Amino acid sequence: MANETQRKKYIPTQEFIIFLASTFLFTNMTGMAGNFRQKYLVDVLGLPSTSVATINFIAVIAGYALSFCYVLLVDRAPKPGKPKFKPFVLMSAVPAGIFAILMFFVPSFLTGLSVSFMVVYQITITILHNTSHYFAGQVNQMAIVMSPDLHERDNVLSYRSMLNAIGNSAPLVVVLVIGLFIKDDNGMMYLVSASICAVASSLMLVVAMRFVKERIAYSPKKINPLLGFRDIVKNKYALLVLISEFIKGFRSIATYMAVFLSAALLGKDNLYILFGLPTGVGTFVGMLIVKFLLKKLNSKQIYMLSGCYSMIANICLFAAGVLSFAHPDVPAFTIVFFVFLFGIGLQYGASNLLPTMFQADILEDLEVKSHKRLEASLAFTIGTGTQISTAIGQAIAPLILYGDTALNFIHYVQQTVGEGYLPQSDETKVRLLGVFSLLQGACMLLCCVPFLFYKLTGEKKQQVHEEVLAYRASLEATQE
Repeated sequence: MANETQRKKYIPTQEFIIFLASTFLFTNMTGMAGNFRQKYLVDVLGLPSTSVATINFIAVIAGYALSFCYVLLVDRAPKPGKPKFKPFVLMSAVPAGIFAILMFFVPSFLTGLSVSFMVVYQITITILHNTSHYFAGQVNQMAIVMSPDLHERDNVLSYRSMLNAIGNSAPLVVVLVIGLFIKDDNGMMYLVSASICAVASSLMLVVAMRFVKERIAYSPKKINPLLGFRDIVKNKYALLVLISEFIKGFRSIATYMAVFLSAALLGKDNLYILFGLPTGVGTFVGMLIVKFLLKKLNSKQIYMLSGCYSMIANICLFAAGVLSFAHPDVPAFTIVFFVFLFGIGLQYGASNLLPTMFQADILEDLEVKSHKRLEASLAFTIGTGTQISTAIGQAIAPLILYGDTALNFIHYVQQTVGEGYLPQSDETKVRLLGVFSLLQGACMLLCCVPFLFYKLTGEKKQQVHEEVLAYRASLEATQE
């Protein structure tokens, strides 16, 4: 039965293309806030470092607490024959677009109020944004259930991750183009760019839900949702991935610096594309390389090799950047620096693509052992590590970057509202680059250590998949 199922193609080409378009545009919308939100808070609104740190920390912690409730909703047992994820995507597609726009909009009556009121407003909008995007983001979970076939599933996950990598960088292009028409007003540039990304994403999500199907059988049995968390915590593979993601989450400190570093080097916010594009292209190429290597090596081996490569590539990037700053009259050093930006993009090929495959495999291992589908619960549990380290990173990063705190060693010169770009010193540029590159490389290397003990690959992975197919076949027989 397993071999017969594996030979069957389930997903029509039209559905496959529409699904990828929806996840691409959704990631494009989320990438707008991911790439430019911090720059907006610092240089457009002019908030002090402690206020930005407060917004980031409270929003992450509150979002994490609320997401526990969201998980219980998503992982409920659907009625027989009904989809699990589609209703949530339809319900939240439009709100997600609205709050994506509001992330870059402040009502005029708030601009004259105190910083405290502004902080409360920004925290509220961020939490509402994250909530709507959590439910709309269930479109990404649908990749796991669009096909019961192992290889077709992994193929969807691969292409979804590649398109998402491009989608995350797409706002750089949008901001660059809008910046050509809206000059000397970064706030309006960000607002128009966010509106374009949001409208396109919301419309495509609604359209996609008419075509994309979930093709695995869900057990209609009502269970205590807390028991799902118990099963996950007892699963050693889930715990190893959780630890790995916790370590990797600290790279949020490094990625926080990216847009500030690019502005320091290039002089304008809308030129971030020249800095981010080599990395984005490298990410896409890295995923293609990973997809090819999966024919030769297993996912664990590729992930660990990627960690070693990441440390080396980031050291080379830092060295090239220092040479470029020290010798601005030598174009060759600058060219080498941008080449290594492409090189560090390659590291994201494995770190973005393979964890989704690890989680898909763990879901099947859990399904065999507990007879439950725990997509949201597993993502929440593994995401706990990421949420904690990201919350710490997002709280610390502004204090490291600028302001009058003891942690500030970068000494970024903050742009004030209404003024042009303020240049940064070479020392600031080097320190920005050091955090961006060396810290990131260290996190990418250390997050591979838990995988020394990960065994759900190769024959073990195939065995679990055949067992889960047999279970689903028996489940479908009882529902007929």
